[in-house]
Amino acid sequence: MLNTLREVSSDALAYFLSWIIALCLLTSRIKNNILLLYPSDYNPYDTPPILPKETKAFFGHACKMKEEDVEACWDVVKDVVWQGNEVIDQVTTDNALNKTFQQYGASIRSLFPPTFYCINSDCKYIICNTSRKLQTAVEHEAILYTSNLGPIPVRVHQFTCNGCGVVYHPDYYIQAIAGTTERQQIYYHHINNLPDVLQVSTHHFVETLLVRMWRIQHAYSFPQGFWPEPSSPPDWTVTANLRHEYVYDGFKALTLLEWHKKQFSPLIIRQMIDQARQFEEAMKGMNEEISKHGQPELDHWCNKCVRTIYKDGKVLEVFAVVCDGVTVGRPCCGEPHCKNPLVSTKDTFCQEHIAKDQTCRIKGCTNNVRVGAKTCNNPDHQAEEDHYNESGTAAFLLTQRLARARQADEVANKEWDAGGEDDDELDINDVNVEAEEGSSKKKKGKRFRAQFGRRRTHNEQLIIAPCGMVLARETFYFSEAISAVAKFFMDTFRGRCKPNHFIFDCNCILSKHVRCHSSDAIQAFFADVGLAVDVFHFNSKHTERDLWCGSECNPAKFPELMYWTDSGEEKWYFNTSIAEQTNVWFGHYQPIAREMGGVFYEFFLNTMIMLYNERKKKQLDTEGLNPMYFT
Repeated sequence: MLNTLREVSSDALAYFLSWIIALCLLTSRIKNNILLLYPSDYNPYDTPPILPKETKAFFGHACKMKEEDVEACWDVVKDVVWQGNEVIDQVTTDNALNKTFQQYGASIRSLFPPTFYCINSDCKYIICNTSRKLQTAVEHEAILYTSNLGPIPVRVHQFTCNGCGVVYHPDYYIQAIAGTTERQQIYYHHINNLPDVLQVSTHHFVETLLVRMWRIQHAYSFPQGFWPEPSSPPDWTVTANLRHEYVYDGFKALTLLEWHKKQFSPLIIRQMIDQARQFEEAMKGMNEEISKHGQPELDHWCNKCVRTIYKDGKVLEVFAVVCDGVTVGRPCCGEPHCKNPLVSTKDTFCQEHIAKDQTCRIKGCTNNVRVGAKTCNNPDHQAEEDHYNESGTAAFLLTQRLARARQADEVANKEWDAGGEDDDELDINDVNVEAEEGSSKKKKGKRFRAQFGRRRTHNEQLIIAPCGMVLARETFYFSEAISAVAKFFMDTFRGRCKPNHFIFDCNCILSKHVRCHSSDAIQAFFADVGLAVDVFHFNSKHTERDLWCGSECNPAKFPELMYWTDSGEEKWYFNTSIAEQTNVWFGHYQPIAREMGGVFYEFFLNTMIMLYNERKKKQLDTEGLNPMYFT
């Protein structure tokens, strides 16, 4: 081979090794493309004596070779590459390479920290300007979940700096917190790139690309887990067992890394024995930032949600938003108007109101509960609890609950709201029972109100631009109260470009609330905001006798919201049904999020909205609607 290359080209001799390797690997991938350029009478099993011109040009660009060097290398390797042999066949494809490693007890990939030198500025080696390679290494077996090969065995390596004791892992390093015995994980902070893999447990890692796929599936569909059989060596000590905790830990880590990258800050989390809570503080921080400053697309506008009109010789921009609520719901404290977090999603009350767990669950009863029960010694109260327990096991009721799962929490909250401020709400498993009193004869029984199950948040209120961009979200704990909607609007747009129109189904009530409010600040904030109702709601759900609605919320009062079609029909300029359309998507998270804790619930929904908005922005840009931001 050396002699052949030496005779043909001196340059080929200098680079022959890299060229030949590249040529072998590339040819194995484009054999069919080469055959397409040969005439129809050519036998595809024969080695092509020469390469077509297009192929030589491709190899020349890909391998930085001259045309004569490509021809020289092809003369040397063509038979081996085309006909194959037991050596070359083991490395030409990813699957072949994986099987080769498996056969000989090794792993196709090894995971290492991205640096071979300590990066701790307090390390004595760095202070003394002594460059020493990280030498103390620990290796262990693990499983890496990949997007193209499924779960594969990998060997993971971690380095420890002998100068400062910092431990380097593939996606983060561990450093002691000064003045304490605690340690913290600091994820590598790259300006351009995130880690290629994320650790989700001691022996399980996930490709960042795969975590992105999981997030997209969560955002737009229900994720499904289908994996090929893992190809591990027989004596591998770790099995491929993808748990939902790994999926969510990868979800949390990637989202937080992306968030901190945009903030130009490193992701730092405390090392905890309870891995389920290790991202808690970081998620709280992101939630608080979004609560304080809003979603990244809060200041969005485009040609679909802002209308330019000409009035009295002036150019005016009309900006409208739509508001609506959708039931998702998570467990919260059973005490009315309490927003304290629960220690566990299985709890009924927060720590402040935990004593109520020992009080009879019948409304108005203050007696202590019996041991192992939720009611006191009152026989009628016991009968209601017994009926509740029986209902929970009845097959026909379980079937009904499955069918109406999404409506149950909303109905229960409405019942609670109707009962007054101190009423406890019914959960999906709560029941109203008519208990008999006085004798065994059937009489008109007394109806009790009870809360046996857990209380859930009432709804997620969304403010949406007519183009579909979700601008803001707020969790309403107890009801879709008009005062809460007004506060939500004010909190969202205070200090920002305020919409000219706020479209809400109950604007007839909201307008009375804000126009006649005792607070001058509230009246002033809404003074220049139109509060129309959707034409459908105006015609079908509002009585003609409601003079306030007819005069204050009538769409005809706001001609800038309407336009005339070529056929002479008057229509809404903005898509005022966008809230109902968006709720169809957002409502899909009800079965996913209903058992989440408060912090992750907020974090999850915030992330889903950000992903949704990113895709929506690309769609608007593709449609030429010029998405940008108010300044």
